[in-house]
Amino acid sequence: MLNSEAPLYDRSKSALSWPLMPTTREALETAIALEQQSMSLYARMAKIFADNPALRDFWFGMARDEARHVGALDLVRTVLEIEDKLDASSPISLEDSTIVKLRTMLERFHREAGAGLKIDRALAMALEVEETELEDLVAELLKAVQEPDEYERCLRLLVHDLGELGIMIERYCNDAALLRRCDMLCDRHAETLRASAAVGGR
Repeated sequence: MLNSEAPLYDRSKSALSWPLMPTTREALETAIALEQQSMSLYARMAKIFADNPALRDFWFGMARDEARHVGALDLVRTVLEIEDKLDASSPISLEDSTIVKLRTMLERFHREAGAGLKIDRALAMALEVEETELEDLVAELLKAVQEPDEYERCLRLLVHDLGELGIMIERYCNDAALLRRCDMLCDRHAETLRASAAVGGR
């Protein structure tokens, strides 16, 4: 399992602040580090709920898809390094406050994910992770560096995972509001995917 305390990329190696526009390298390293923390969280959930095969498989599937996001970003990083484009200005903006908020939330969830965690709370935590700017950051980064196939693959994984998360919320939680939030998020990403596919099919 990956260490949830793995540092995010930053110029000073001691603080999450960029006095200048971040480079593509920094944006990719930041996104990869956050995705690894999400993957680690879901892998921990798979262990916590290992006694229930359906839940174990669900959480392992979520961790696996986060690993695929990491792989896609790492591939882009490798290609851009070969093309000597990694140290150009990042095509997307990275707000320090957003990155700090995401990392703080993930670290808090890692501390909470221990023995005795209830499934309804675990599913609510997963939805909070999926609702953050992280997945949008990853998708927009892939789109901005002109990797349309990886961008659409990322969106398809998001839609699939949110669909599965909705099924689990419906099955294990008596929380209509939580389910509605999940469905709305799934619909938003599905619409983005449809729009992207329509543009690509022209």
